[in-house]
Amino acid sequence: MSIAAETVSAADQRKGAKKATGVAVFGTFIEYYDFSVYGYVAATLAVVFFPSDNPTLGLLNTLLVFGSAFIVRPIGAYFFGRLGDTHGRRTSLIASITTMGLAAGLMGMLPGYNVIGIWAPILLVLLRMLQGFSTGGEIGGATAYIREWAAPNRRSLFISFVPSFAQVGKALAAAMAALAAMIAPAEAMVEWGWRIPFLLAIPLAALCLILRLKVEDSPEFKALEKRDATAHGPFKEVITKYPKALGKVISISLVQNLGTYIGTVFVAVYFSEVLGFSKSESSTIVLIAVLFAAVLIPFAGQFGSRIGSKKLLLISYTAYIVLTIPSFIMMNQGSFILALLGLGLGIIPYALNQAGTYGSMSEFFPTRVRHTGVAFGHSTGAVIGGGAGPYLSTWLIDTTGNTFMPGFILIAAGIYGLLVIGLTVKPSNDLSSHLYR
Repeated sequence: MSIAAETVSAADQRKGAKKATGVAVFGTFIEYYDFSVYGYVAATLAVVFFPSDNPTLGLLNTLLVFGSAFIVRPIGAYFFGRLGDTHGRRTSLIASITTMGLAAGLMGMLPGYNVIGIWAPILLVLLRMLQGFSTGGEIGGATAYIREWAAPNRRSLFISFVPSFAQVGKALAAAMAALAAMIAPAEAMVEWGWRIPFLLAIPLAALCLILRLKVEDSPEFKALEKRDATAHGPFKEVITKYPKALGKVISISLVQNLGTYIGTVFVAVYFSEVLGFSKSESSTIVLIAVLFAAVLIPFAGQFGSRIGSKKLLLISYTAYIVLTIPSFIMMNQGSFILALLGLGLGIIPYALNQAGTYGSMSEFFPTRVRHTGVAFGHSTGAVIGGGAGPYLSTWLIDTTGNTFMPGFILIAAGIYGLLVIGLTVKPSNDLSSHLYR
């Protein structure tokens, strides 16, 4: 009998799993809306906070601030992971959404460089880092929470709604950026239009907080609490008992975050600043593509429940290697339709990878340290993949003049994933607790 079965009936568990999934993914939707808005209005933020005679320099400075959020993600993962493993997934999820909503809302109220000078970019960095701190705990909490509620044959599908609704959050961010660009002329966009997407974070976070206050903790965690078997030092336990598993989760996350932040966030800047599309066209292309990803990911998650998340990861890495160059060829033709179709082609390996990544990460750790292991592993990989990806892409394009450079980065990531995951991930010695080691 499973831990969950010891504490709740099968009917209550099914009902609880659906409710837990709904509340967790809604919070992830808001977190990723808040976190992604910055990337979609980066070109405007460069003018507001980093005025410069060199547009590329201003954009690079803005992307450095974007990357600063990733530096503190492991710190957030440590904090929220410990909170989730010692006091419950629910407590951690409540704290993370409150922090993210506060940071995004304050960012939307921040005066620009022409008003408060150097303090504008300094405060922008601090608020962006607070966003990264919050995001460091969200993924570990949401995936652990759903994994510990859902039946084994439904986990991959239910967990896949986390990255799926993260795409919906990004889609809303892209939609709000496109709407702001359409209703605000270029000068007005710099003055006030960019604030609209950030300020929307305040009511969204408030609604999610209300919902998360109404749910119970996972049955597996409550069973640990009842037996007084929760971890007192979860981070130390992960480092000492599961170092190899942690390293593999970091590698999985590195590839996933390169795909995410090059393929769905940086690409908005890529279309407008490199390929010459208008900001409105760029945001619209990304909006449609990430909505396609949101629909595709649950199907990939269901596929993963049949073949296993490891095999799904390997298929996604192969797809990156095969489909990325055709995708970039189409995007570089100067046609709106071909750019949309090209990004849509690139979304296929991305969707497969999202489902495989989220479905596998929670299976490397037992219940007592699952939140910490997933949160810290995912966040550490995000520092490298997500933080460096957009900046490296911009720098390489500017240095070499080759607009295919982001695609080459994705292909290299796919090769790395194939080697690491294909050769090192093995079945766990305790399959009743977690699947991989």
